[in-house]
Amino acid sequence: CKVHNGGETPDGHVDLSFVVCLLSPTRAISLCTRYQGTMQRFKEAFSRHMREPSSGPVGWMVKRFLEKRNDGLERQAAKLINIQPHHNVLEVGFGPGLGLKHALNYMGSDGPGKVYGLDISPEMVRVATKRFQADIAAGKLQVTLGNVMDLPYADGSMDGTFHVNCYYFWDDMHQACGELYRVMSPGGVMVATMKKDRLKLLVDRGFNMYADILDPDEYMTALERTGFTGVKLEHITKG
Repeated sequence: CKVHNGGETPDGHVDLSFVVCLLSPTRAISLCTRYQGTMQRFKEAFSRHMREPSSGPVGWMVKRFLEKRNDGLERQAAKLINIQPHHNVLEVGFGPGLGLKHALNYMGSDGPGKVYGLDISPEMVRVATKRFQADIAAGKLQVTLGNVMDLPYADGSMDGTFHVNCYYFWDDMHQACGELYRVMSPGGVMVATMKKDRLKLLVDRGFNMYADILDPDEYMTALERTGFTGVKLEHITKG
């Protein structure tokens, strides 16, 4: 069964990617385990969309997976940077837009502050642009297609920055951290959140092949080397 974007394969077999898009992520993964020849291709496609979500059945499934699994992490990250009504706030790798929603809620609509979102995926930018039409029209949100390696923002322009399940996809950790440091205002706060055990499970099972650096200590060291101070790791609970 060759994986395409839906329907049948050229040889007439049912395309499994079309079948699994109709199921929950858990049921879909269970179904795929019955087809070892297809499973590796499915894992590669799932991993690719985890790094850069796109359209198509597998992209749809990854988007739903992120919406279900990341909402708490996104809310905590936006909360921890202590957003004020006058702040400019950036989320790198906003995905389906959960963190943008929480940041806008914490900021409110009365002050001059603004939320900025940057993502490498054209599909996620399209989704967020549609989902947040009113906020974009009101000047409270700007979403941009781009890469953390070359942030399209002025030096010292952000009061707070956050990202969720993101840093381990960056091609050059030092360059990315340097760019984040460059756009931070003096005294600004950056927060990154992740669930390490869940991430390790996905990697071990082959559903996140492109997560290169899992150890947060290496990321924290890169932050310190590029100028960040007060870098620390905290375990947070729900609430």
